[in-house]
Amino acid sequence: LVLGSRLVCTTTWYNTAKPLTGARFPFCSDLQKAIWAIFAQIENPALGGNTKPDKKPYKQGTVCQASLPTFRESDYLWDNTLKWLSMYQKLLVVSSLLLIASSIHAQNAPKWGKLTEAEIKLKTVPFDTAADAVVLTDYGKTTIDYGNVVIERHRRIKILNKKAIDMANVALAYFVRDHSDKIDKVEAQTINIDPSGKAVAIEVSKNQIFDVDVTNDWREKRFSFPSVEVGSVLEYRYRTVSQRYTFPDGWTFQNEIPTLHSENTVEIRIQDMDYRLVMQGDRLLAKYGNVGKEPVSTWSLDNLPAFTDEPFVANKDDYAETVRFQLAGYKKMDNTYKAEVKYVTVMTTWEKLAEEVLSSTEYFPYLNRGGKARDILAQIVSATDAENAKIEKIYNYVRSNLNWNGKHRIFPEQNIGQLLEAKQGSSAEINLLLTLLLREADFDARPALVSTRSHGKAQQSYPMLTEFNHLLASVRLNGKDMLLNATDPLRPYNLLAEEDLNWAAFVLDKKESRWIKIEQAPAAKQSVFAEINLSDPAKPACQVSVRYENHDALNTRKKYLSLGEPKYLSQHKAALGDYQLVKFKQENLEKTEDGLVQQYELTLEDADKQAKTLYFQPVVWNPFTENPFKGTTRNLPVELIYPRSYQYVLKLKIPEGYQVQEMPKPLLLALPDGMGQFRYQVGQNGSELSLMTSLQIKTVFVPAVYYSHLQQFYDQIIGKYKEMVVLKK
Repeated sequence: LVLGSRLVCTTTWYNTAKPLTGARFPFCSDLQKAIWAIFAQIENPALGGNTKPDKKPYKQGTVCQASLPTFRESDYLWDNTLKWLSMYQKLLVVSSLLLIASSIHAQNAPKWGKLTEAEIKLKTVPFDTAADAVVLTDYGKTTIDYGNVVIERHRRIKILNKKAIDMANVALAYFVRDHSDKIDKVEAQTINIDPSGKAVAIEVSKNQIFDVDVTNDWREKRFSFPSVEVGSVLEYRYRTVSQRYTFPDGWTFQNEIPTLHSENTVEIRIQDMDYRLVMQGDRLLAKYGNVGKEPVSTWSLDNLPAFTDEPFVANKDDYAETVRFQLAGYKKMDNTYKAEVKYVTVMTTWEKLAEEVLSSTEYFPYLNRGGKARDILAQIVSATDAENAKIEKIYNYVRSNLNWNGKHRIFPEQNIGQLLEAKQGSSAEINLLLTLLLREADFDARPALVSTRSHGKAQQSYPMLTEFNHLLASVRLNGKDMLLNATDPLRPYNLLAEEDLNWAAFVLDKKESRWIKIEQAPAAKQSVFAEINLSDPAKPACQVSVRYENHDALNTRKKYLSLGEPKYLSQHKAALGDYQLVKFKQENLEKTEDGLVQQYELTLEDADKQAKTLYFQPVVWNPFTENPFKGTTRNLPVELIYPRSYQYVLKLKIPEGYQVQEMPKPLLLALPDGMGQFRYQVGQNGSELSLMTSLQIKTVFVPAVYYSHLQQFYDQIIGKYKEMVVLKK
């Protein structure tokens, strides 16, 4: 029993790593307490116990550790003796008892074809009355057993509107590379309610369920429900049998339509496997994030809104309510005569992952100093250059001499010679060359892996390369990490691409690999200075100067160069309102490290020469003509990429003989929690009228609960910018 105790993998959740002794877990039966009293030696590290707590979880998800086992026959080589086999079977019973004792009871899954009265009567979704269909119930059960991982799913969808009739067509995707997955035991039926209130089921016949190859790696099981009408319930269930023990499919609780109940259960039938679990999503973390010592094997959520793409979100899956897990390692019996138990690590560490990447043949030519790197460096920097100047010169050389092919990559496909000859490459190739040149200049520079915004946020819980799709250069200067991306000839070295601004980067270093925070980008600024001279009301003159900085300067340069001047100016008609363009010029178009300045000379050709009352809009340059936040409701947070700053200053010369009869009133608006502010100030000094407005958006992340505040904030700005000044003779 002492040796056997070492075969039991303790269930470890929420940063604890203690066996389930009766003293700690009063719900254990007397039998279990007795068994664990004998097995208490597992706490002794010398006997294979694990008493170290998990590392602090990443903020995007709560990491739990549990004995959710998978199994590889080749890894579980027992001595062929009845003695060890008998002991293993007894321990398996103990593990099963503990699992049953610790499970949170699940809501009973519906019986096939049996609708509840509430399901029959449902006409609309209370929390989404405009929904065309609703998932009534969605049950999943993952069973990890000898030989395979089995995932059973049972779903019911009710059609509420004719627009949802096409949901009768179902395609179930599954992974088929190396024959890893298959879907079987598919059953489907349409349930309609006849005039007498009786449920009538029309089954989908087996010969109407077929497989379609989608790609080399993916296949779909397809079928269509018959006789679908408004009020129909579409019920189907199926089984996925998978060989993917390392990363079994997780469970996402939301669907593209509202969901009334979603539930997932994990059942363990083998032991000694060590899994890491990640919960993501506000509601899951609120419900299960502080459960305490009691392990959880069933997760459920109710009344989930439709999970669809929304504007100002790069990747909605970052906010999905999801449970997933990965095999970290397992225990197996040593084949030696000592019959010792060993822990076999499956999940690598971030440090090992970095070492593997840096040791790859693809990275090798980009990490060795000298040769071509030395020759290039001699042409672009001098020994007298300051450190920041050297970095900028090296960066400017790379961005000016290499064109990005539009591909985000983490491994290069060309060596340095091929890259320099082609003068074009992926983000990995361009930024690895940048890293090499910085290292040749004696900077502490390293490659840094990132996930682009559209790819989703990288989870630090899983040491996996698939978390990343892009590479930057990282240089450490004065104790701080600076990230560089030389894929755009118009982007200065102190700015990252919008896609790069995704919270964290993983710096590859054989000695000290580390996660670093991607700092918030500087505010995108737009400063407008306008001067209107109404000395001659018949010929009003207006001068407008607009200065763009940071990402606003970058994006304006790109737009101007891609459209050409005529098309570019034609798109500014809305911002100019009633004014007509007379002359245009700009400064610093090619000096990308400086702000871009554009100057406009405007006039009002239709001005009334004899008017005794003059009406005019004091905001000559108005980018706020339409609210960008149009949706009436919001389920996901608003991602704004970078802070924003807008300033408008006007000086108006009042014509002789006229007086201000009416002008806008001052206004101060503020978003909750200091997220933003708008100020509108107007005043008069003799014959001069002045106006100053400023808008500051200080955050890049607005929670969904503040969406209506943000929407109303912009509505008020738009309305304020439409207000008129009235001059009377």
